[in-house]
Amino acid sequence: MLDLRSFIDSVKEQNINMDAVAVMRDGALLGLHRFSDTVAHNVFSVAKSHTATAIGFAIDEGKLKLTDKPVDFFRDILPEGIDPKWERVTLHNLLTMTTGHGAAHLMVVDRKKLRAEGVDEWLTFAFTRPMPYEPGEKFSYGNLAPYVAGRMLEKAVGMTICDYLYEKMWKQMDIAKPQWDTDIAGHTFAASDLYLDITDMVKLGELYAAGGCYRGERLLSEEWVRSVATKHIDSCVLNPAGYGIDEQMGYGYYFWLNHGATGSYRCYGREGQFIIILPEKNAVIATQAINSNVQPILDAVWKHILPQI
Repeated sequence: MLDLRSFIDSVKEQNINMDAVAVMRDGALLGLHRFSDTVAHNVFSVAKSHTATAIGFAIDEGKLKLTDKPVDFFRDILPEGIDPKWERVTLHNLLTMTTGHGAAHLMVVDRKKLRAEGVDEWLTFAFTRPMPYEPGEKFSYGNLAPYVAGRMLEKAVGMTICDYLYEKMWKQMDIAKPQWDTDIAGHTFAASDLYLDITDMVKLGELYAAGGCYRGERLLSEEWVRSVATKHIDSCVLNPAGYGIDEQMGYGYYFWLNHGATGSYRCYGREGQFIIILPEKNAVIATQAINSNVQPILDAVWKHILPQI
């Protein structure tokens, strides 16, 4: 087993509020430490990477294309007077956070307001947000793009994202169908609020570290794995503390590229939910935490865990 003591000591010395860390290589658990009780943890925007994976399955099946446009999927419900730039927004733009929006939408405050007002069609809200930029021009992180992408996926496959991922992946991984938030109408909230124990969360990383195979069985195409891990757009710092070198390495399809390990990339949820994928080592490092300053968690991983793999 891998020795996690130096990592544990480091995060404790820094008063980082960790919940769990797990390390896997070649399908074997090298290390697991829980700082708190075993719980299904809100992994926040790690949900986006699960949505990207579901979209990859649908593309592999020929049910979606990166050139598909949300306006073509939802013309029957488009609000009047939407910005004509929507006609140029593709699934690729949705996956890279380059829709043309300049602010984060469908965050917690927006969702609370929509629920309080009883709005059952959240696409109306999404299609009427201001678009100050051209599609593809600017990286602008938020929840609107993955929500719209998730709705496209659900229409293409005829089931919720949660149900689709259970059929395509979780069942094969021996993961019970998890809790995942929905909108009022029952559509999976593709951007966030997925709940996973760390021993299940790390399995998505296994799939990608092995090039789309899980324990010897191919589930996802190598082409899609390469696509999500390719830098499509420059990214920016989201860390509330203002320091985040790993946030400046570029963005793929709902996955972030890493600074601390060459050739690696990660799923990234707020407060320190990470699935760090190390393809060259067929290894994965996962963390769960509730800590607003997330860069020190990554720094501790690079210093104390990575050299042991």
